[in-house]
Amino acid sequence: MKILSRITVIIMTSFFGVQIGFVNAADGVPEVSRDVRAKVAIGKLQVQKQAALLYVKGMTCPSCAIGIRVKLSKLDFVDRDRFKRGIEMDCNNQLLTVALKDGTSPNWTRIEQEIDNAGYVAVEWFSMQKDELKSYPFLKVAE
Repeated sequence: MKILSRITVIIMTSFFGVQIGFVNAADGVPEVSRDVRAKVAIGKLQVQKQAALLYVKGMTCPSCAIGIRVKLSKLDFVDRDRFKRGIEMDCNNQLLTVALKDGTSPNWTRIEQEIDNAGYVAVEWFSMQKDELKSYPFLKVAE
């Protein structure tokens, strides 16, 4: 498919003087800065109740990161009736929201393991304390 796309670009450029840009799903979006991610995290935590929010390094393409949703949605504390099977992936900001069932808490160790099994790195999780964003590194990253 890549060869066909490149041939199309060459033909369009040669005959019509038009350059067309192609972006594969694997290209995704670039990682955002920590400051940008923090601002978005605050907004999400202020409106999302019974949810866990975390930063997943490299999660820049929703198609590529589908394995994260598949693995995390199987965890017993995930509320699969919210978001898309209990998981909201914000690939523009590399933030992952996990909907939690009422009365449950996230099992951060299991979340980190499943994200690792999907081929990504869970860097940190967030919470709001007295209107201030707090971040907590995952064990693998902290080592």
